[in-house]
Amino acid sequence: MARVSRFTAADRRDAVERAFTGTESPAAVAAAMGIHTTTLYRWAASDATDDSGPATTRLVRATQELLRHADYGDITVEAVAQQCGLSPRTAFHHFPGKRDLFQAAVNDAATTLIDRMAARSAKVEWPDHPLGQLQSFLHIAAATIYDTPATHVLFRNIGVPRSEGTAEGWHDDFVGAIDQLLRRAADADQIDSHTDIPAAARLVTGAMRGIHAAVFDGASPDVALQLVDRVHLMIPARPSGFPQ
Repeated sequence: MARVSRFTAADRRDAVERAFTGTESPAAVAAAMGIHTTTLYRWAASDATDDSGPATTRLVRATQELLRHADYGDITVEAVAQQCGLSPRTAFHHFPGKRDLFQAAVNDAATTLIDRMAARSAKVEWPDHPLGQLQSFLHIAAATIYDTPATHVLFRNIGVPRSEGTAEGWHDDFVGAIDQLLRRAADADQIDSHTDIPAAARLVTGAMRGIHAAVFDGASPDVALQLVDRVHLMIPARPSGFPQ
């Protein structure tokens, strides 16, 4: 016998709205409802795929949802079409193959994330010194990622062949942004002059990716943000110290 949820569709929509568009954090909403934060992410993704809309949008959303529970190699275009109530013929009309569909899902997640990061950044009072700017940048990125469930395709290990790893381009851009901030910090004499900046930028990005992947696997976003706020401290300080 199927288990009946104690939450109505209206309850789920209200919880998703409070967690991802209101002033409450996902962790706070989940705690108040007595559920795990991953349940909120699942509800948010389900709401997106339940909406009717253009076939391409429905296929992209369905791909993002399926990749929450299955690896890239286990998903077919036919399965994606079934997930969103379209025929395989319609799916193949818009996306010739799985690689095209996956790339669209990644690009959609990355574009949404960048737009939301830009909107959040515009509301922040940025510190004057580069390391403070790096800390703010990492926090904004993480908070936006946790508020955007579809971005799990950018961070979770979903078994994508390296030759088809379209998410890597987005991560390279992220590395580039961190590299620029670290160079400004070096010019301002805030970090050790012997720091290998390209290597440091990649290490910071790797640390962030690990934290984000853990959140999408069920770790607390609030705890993750506390760790993110200290990631910049991995960069070697100049001998006399630097602003925190």
